[in-house]
Amino acid sequence: MKDVNFSYEFFPPGNLIGERRFWRSLGCIETMNPAFFSITYGALGTDQERSINTIENVVQETDVPIAAHLTFEGSTRKEINRVARRLAKAGVDKIVALRGDARADADAAAQRGPCYQSVAEFIAGLVEIYPFDISVACYPEVHPKALSVGADILELKGKCDAGANRAISQFFFDVDQFERFRDNATAAGINVPIVAGILPIRDFHKMTVFAERCGTKVPQRLYDLFEPAKRNPQLAAQIAQDEVESFIDRLISRDCSDFHIYTLNQPIELRQCAMSRQRSLAAPIAVSA
Repeated sequence: MKDVNFSYEFFPPGNLIGERRFWRSLGCIETMNPAFFSITYGALGTDQERSINTIENVVQETDVPIAAHLTFEGSTRKEINRVARRLAKAGVDKIVALRGDARADADAAAQRGPCYQSVAEFIAGLVEIYPFDISVACYPEVHPKALSVGADILELKGKCDAGANRAISQFFFDVDQFERFRDNATAAGINVPIVAGILPIRDFHKMTVFAERCGTKVPQRLYDLFEPAKRNPQLAAQIAQDEVESFIDRLISRDCSDFHIYTLNQPIELRQCAMSRQRSLAAPIAVSA
């Protein structure tokens, strides 16, 4: 049987309170032997420097491997390559390679020098700099800007052919949809691990707003489940805990063994899934959204 692996995503804290929460949450999860931590990237000005500084500090404070997010939209090749070299020098050997959000200054970047035009091209550039272990994003429910399901799969295949080592999915709530996506990826010749992105639920309303922005469908079942807990945070937390454990169990039963938890820097409560116990594996689960 396959081992079950968990990785966890954080974002750089923006103030003192956030910094305390960040380190508390990271330290809690560190004891659970995670596969790696990923840390998101702010591409502009002080956000960029804060991101890099956070990554450099975490590398010094933990033995857990660190995957640094990097986005190239709005930067020249030279500019983003400089960041990649700085990360490699700091001891980072994992990158989550992303295009990034469309930015108003993209044209200005093109005026400064040559820019990467695709994630696949970005990956090819990164591996010339350093033998990074590279993760990319994938979308079980299709990227909102993709022309079709087939086009989206071909885009993922291009990223994998360029050198990606794994694909981390956008969060989702439909196990069948994820399995269809994984089957389509395999049929297209994609043979890297497809990691299930999990966004546990603490604030149901905020989660639905986030899901709408990301193009993730929230099933009516969840609306019905959380309706009685609208004014009862304790009940909502229990429902969320039960739901995420059940969801991960169902994915494990479908032969999914790699999970990426979107923590939102929230403290994490750790318990075991029933399926994971059967496999004698400690499975860290988070209630964090």
